[in-house]
Amino acid sequence: MVSNSAQADWIAFGDLGVWTYRNDVSLRIVQDEQLERRFDAPWTHAIQGGCQRYGYLVYYGDSPVEYHVIVGVDDFRAHIPMPREPAGPNQPYTITPYQATLGRIVTGDAQTFDAYLNSTGVQIRE
Repeated sequence: MVSNSAQADWIAFGDLGVWTYRNDVSLRIVQDEQLERRFDAPWTHAIQGGCQRYGYLVYYGDSPVEYHVIVGVDDFRAHIPMPREPAGPNQPYTITPYQATLGRIVTGDAQTFDAYLNSTGVQIRE
């Protein structure tokens, strides 16, 4: 359900760190824990503001079903899922289309997410 959804399909309770799926309120994304207050990686160097790394859980009902690490970039203007390391020299960091959907939902605006993703050089790949 998450992978086929759009940001508008989610009710954002951003101050609470919760995003609830409109079509099935049993499905939600919850900001769980701060993992790193000052996160720095090669892919974040183009970002001017601070970056912080958080753990997020996807719940269905009371059961956690997935765990994701998402980085709040540029003082939380966008949220980019933790990318995979480059496969080799001169290769990009990558996230999956599913991770990109999570990033757009948590960011709250697809254009903002895409702009920040482009500035980091992280690419969307299977």
